Amino acid sequence: MVTRKTEIPPIDGTPIKRMFWSIISDYDLITGLSELVDNAIDLWTQSGRASRLNVALSLDVERQLIKVQDDAGGVKRDSLNLLITPGGSRNEVADEVIGIFGVGGKRASIALGEHVEIRTRYGKEPACEIDITKQWLSVDDWEMPAYLIPDDFPPSTTSVEISHLRKPFNQHDVDRIREHIGATYSWFIKNGCYIEVNDHAISPKTFDHWAYPKDFGPTGIKLSISSSDGTVRATITAGLITDRDPELENYGVYVYCNHRLIIRELRSRDVGYFVTGEAGVPHPDASMCRAIVELEGPAGMMPWNSSKTGINPGHPIFQQLRPRLIELVSHFSSLSRRTKHDWEKGVASHTKGSLKLIEVKTEDLSRKLHLPTLPKVYKKPVEQVKTLNKKILKDAPWTVGLVEALAAVDILRRQGMDTKNRMALILLDSDFEIAMKEFIVHRHDLFPPSAYNDAKISQLFRNRSDVIREVTSKVAIPAGLLSKASHYYSLRNKLIHERATATVTDNDIDTYRDTVQSVLSLLFKLRF
Repeated sequence: MVTRKTEIPPIDGTPIKRMFWSIISDYDLITGLSELVDNAIDLWTQSGRASRLNVALSLDVERQLIKVQDDAGGVKRDSLNLLITPGGSRNEVADEVIGIFGVGGKRASIALGEHVEIRTRYGKEPACEIDITKQWLSVDDWEMPAYLIPDDFPPSTTSVEISHLRKPFNQHDVDRIREHIGATYSWFIKNGCYIEVNDHAISPKTFDHWAYPKDFGPTGIKLSISSSDGTVRATITAGLITDRDPELENYGVYVYCNHRLIIRELRSRDVGYFVTGEAGVPHPDASMCRAIVELEGPAGMMPWNSSKTGINPGHPIFQQLRPRLIELVSHFSSLSRRTKHDWEKGVASHTKGSLKLIEVKTEDLSRKLHLPTLPKVYKKPVEQVKTLNKKILKDAPWTVGLVEALAAVDILRRQGMDTKNRMALILLDSDFEIAMKEFIVHRHDLFPPSAYNDAKISQLFRNRSDVIREVTSKVAIPAGLLSKASHYYSLRNKLIHERATATVTDNDIDTYRDTVQSVLSLLFKLRF
């Protein structure tokens, strides 16, 4: 029996190489290449960004080879161990850089391929090479051969060549990488960093495309959060946007840490979505709202995860910012919903204005912001339409169902169902066809019942083209509307009658709804 604490032989805490396999599973082509770009940018940042940084990515689809080369300065010969040692890094947690974990570049390279050749030349000193191979990873010995290589290798340069890839890539992947790098490193590209992919220069891609509708332009808050570890400077900007893309759903929260984009289009409970009274359930109605969070400060205080692909919502810095971020996201999501009937003219057309910036003291972070009163909510649009068309609906009660079908589409689209667009398409197409039938059946002055009896109607509606031809012989419907109706009729038939399932987008429903609404206006003089 042990009665007191007694020292025993020490335990060997040396890591084994199998740890590499446990930390690379969350890396793909994009995150892996980003880590290598991060390394170059950090070295350039630490050297003061005195001259232009050049980073060249070569992605050979045919040969399945990857090469990343930079001229950020190179690695000293006595620091080569940092290239393979887990946790080894030149960066300190107090540095305002984008890499502090000391594992990113290593696990990124190993995650991408079984054979990695790293060549580096510090300034004009002799150039060196180390190779990370499958064989080296299979033994527990950490010693690695290092080589001097000819001095024709460029000064101040590091190159990483990866072969025997674990997962193949194609041209589509290359295109995705181009877009990702332009967005992720936009600030650096605009401030002296030249990045190219397969000899093509990457242009910066930003997301601060704000709309400035009267009294409701973008709003930002600026503050500093200090602790014993240092100070983080934070800016949160939110507003309505002019670059809404219903296909990409490019709305939500975008987070930058030390100028690097960490995550975009974040729509989770952590930033106010899926919570009643806050941003609510993500929906096309709220897709004009975007919030951009920019954090600058010691890398050790950044609320990112180790692969820099997401935010840790429990991080103290994020927790302090969260209430005000949610307030801004909720405010502009609500504004987006309230202005959805006038986005084109009332929002997107206002491309110039000024940003309202609010300085917030740390001790005031718990206090609510003074934001403009939102415009009144348009309650029950269907009731407004009914009021607007009160006489027509009374004199022609068969039009009530046509109006309510459009309202049903709007209600359906607000539901959190994966197949809501398919159901909405079927409902809209039925509304279009029923409108044609009601027009023929009830316009006795144009279609006498004696000529258009039940048998005639039944025969006519066996072919939709015949129905449209009959209606357009009496009333002019623009060819553009008929063309759109024909397109979505075909899409509906594909959905119902063909083996392949047709994809129905938000934009499809927007367009077809507008088309059906215009046809109802022409046929029945309804106003919307």
